[in-house]
Amino acid sequence: MAEIKHLIEEWIEMRGTLQRQLKMLESGEIRMGTAISDGATPATIVQIKRWIDELNALLKEFSRTHAL
Repeated sequence: MAEIKHLIEEWIEMRGTLQRQLKMLESGEIRMGTAISDGATPATIVQIKRWIDELNALLKEFSRTHAL
């Protein structure tokens, strides 16, 4: 059970990191840079939102199947 708890803790940490990055991208606080067009920013935002949704789904499923 310790392994599952550790895995879930890492997913929560990843979700927090993605949420911080998403907030910075949406606010314009960070830019993609000159090597990547500004047009990539919206696509990146969409992808990060998907990853957050997927982590939320995993966390929800594990909370149902494993009492933590």
